Amino acid sequence: MDLKFSLRQLYDFEDDVKGFLQSFHVKDVNDISKSTLKSVNKDPLVEHTLKLAKLLKFSHELLKNAAADLDSLKCEQLQNQSRLIRVQEDLDMKKSVQLESVEKTVDDKLSTWSSVVAKNSEKKVIQKEMKKAVKLAINEQDRERNVIIFNVPERDIKDENEQHDGQLAFNIMQRAGLPEQDGHFDFKRIGAPEGSRIRPLKVTFSSKSTAFELLVKSKNLKDVVEYSNIFIAPDRTREERVEHKKLVEQLRVKRAENPEKRFYIWNKSIRSGN
Repeated sequence: MDLKFSLRQLYDFEDDVKGFLQSFHVKDVNDISKSTLKSVNKDPLVEHTLKLAKLLKFSHELLKNAAADLDSLKCEQLQNQSRLIRVQEDLDMKKSVQLESVEKTVDDKLSTWSSVVAKNSEKKVIQKEMKKAVKLAINEQDRERNVIIFNVPERDIKDENEQHDGQLAFNIMQRAGLPEQDGHFDFKRIGAPEGSRIRPLKVTFSSKSTAFELLVKSKNLKDVVEYSNIFIAPDRTREERVEHKKLVEQLRVKRAENPEKRFYIWNKSIRSGN
């Protein structure tokens, strides 16, 4: 039942009721008495009684439909809350996996440093390797706050707007579904300009959780026509990019060999799902 249409009908009925009351020379339904009804001719009374019966039935249907709509809205709200909880749980799990990866990296680098110390006790070597191990661990943690956005159009040579890339990055985040950032991110192109080649755009957030959330939501861009060719990836090292490229090639082969299955890359390995 169309609520707006139903309300218009209800208002029409209300006008009929007012006419009904005027025919009895009363202002309110409570003013009608048996003597009032007896004073009215039978035909008008029958007509008004039918109208009142229709009004009662219609009002009853309207209330039932309104109650059904409320129940539907409540159910939808509960479903949305359930989806949000699942998404939060998924994010928590992925953050935990990333934290474990960072801790393993630090342990590996410290282990390497300890090995160097054991082999060479010279002070300069110790200091150099220690700084290198610590710097590498810090850099890997800093990378987790970055994302790399590909195929973002570069500004025209004549365009003097230095915020061009930042505004495009902001628009892409919004269309992906990332909450308002209020400009709390840095951005810069990777590499020097080279003909018509579009350089990747690196965006740095204040927290790695924001970067991770954008990576998760980036799949929404495929449904946005103007950003359907935009691709967002983690900020990987050279070695990680080589390994990821190998995984992508393996993924293509598996998908070609088993088109009925769903394969995807997760935690530096290829997995399958229904």
